[in-house]
Amino acid sequence: MKKKVLAGAIAAAIAGGAHAQSSVTLYGIISDGLTYVNNAGGHSLVKLDDGINQASRWGLRGVEDLGGGLKTIFTLENGFSLNTGTASHGGALFGRRAFVGLQSTTFGTLIAGYDYDFIYDYVSYYTNVSQFAPSYAFHGAYDIDRLAGEPVSNMVRYETPTWHGVTAGVMYGFSNIPGAFAGTPTGNPRVISAGVKFSPTGTFNAPYSGSLTYTKTQGGNAARGVGTMAQVALNAQSIYTIAAGGMYSLTDAWSINGVYTYTNASQSPRGVVNVSAYELGTSYRFGPALTLGGGFTYVDQHKLGKYDLYTAGVDYRLSKRTDVYVFGVLQHAFAGQKFADNFLVSTPYSVPGPGGSLFGNNASTTANQLAVQVGIRHLF
Repeated sequence: MKKKVLAGAIAAAIAGGAHAQSSVTLYGIISDGLTYVNNAGGHSLVKLDDGINQASRWGLRGVEDLGGGLKTIFTLENGFSLNTGTASHGGALFGRRAFVGLQSTTFGTLIAGYDYDFIYDYVSYYTNVSQFAPSYAFHGAYDIDRLAGEPVSNMVRYETPTWHGVTAGVMYGFSNIPGAFAGTPTGNPRVISAGVKFSPTGTFNAPYSGSLTYTKTQGGNAARGVGTMAQVALNAQSIYTIAAGGMYSLTDAWSINGVYTYTNASQSPRGVVNVSAYELGTSYRFGPALTLGGGFTYVDQHKLGKYDLYTAGVDYRLSKRTDVYVFGVLQHAFAGQKFADNFLVSTPYSVPGPGGSLFGNNASTTANQLAVQVGIRHLF
């Protein structure tokens, strides 16, 4: 009986494939290792730490060729903790991406569902984190400028075809709340995002490339896991970020990357909070296996204080899909901020200050906080 059912399933799959060319791809990243923090709430910390290099994930990506340059596409992507087996993003089944749409070589791509904004898709590639550093090197204890990636619910997104190396896109995230088109503090926010990028090859893997993006979120600030991390930490009804990034290859082995972001959070108990971040990094590839990188970030939170971040990384590829690495991030707080409070060392949504958080954190009891990590990553 089992053989008959299997044979029937195979026959159905073959019959379906005869009508149109289609495929479904399983992909993912698994990353794990050890992290040492010299001062987390006044104590040293050693922990098994997954998602150090990139967050662990698995996904399904599908495409069906409809003919005439038109395709149906979909992506379902789950984020998870390797060490606990639990789903990230509040336990959502597909908490990273979940969308379906149409892609045309002539008219561009239109999708609907749940996906990242253009800051993450167009600018995060140019950060030190993406090039050689750990996720701990993102900005602030609460991802002030969205570079760490915060998906948008109820979104519709359009992206143009690449024209002479230029691609542009717009996104709108609906609140889906009657009488509250712009979102509410406890309900879904409204999100507007747009971006433009340039690459002579149409891809990030080019001798030089750059991008400029904008994202604004209104509402969701009183509901953890609904609004952005920064919104919830600052209790800001409205927040927007302008982000730009770029990369230039000096040689085939040596490249320079840079990012600038400006964030404005308003309608909060702290009034208007402005944060600027300036990031610069460089990496050098000693052959196909070994890569070294180092970088610096200056985060100016104005009345909330300022931070310097120094980052370094060594990556060695055991194969095309597996690599091992050593990372280091040192944060120094100054200009009115007395306590270092690194992203992910602290509980997300934390705010700077003594004991300094909305929901509890592991801020340093001094102005400095060092995190050193070793780990392994596998791609499939």
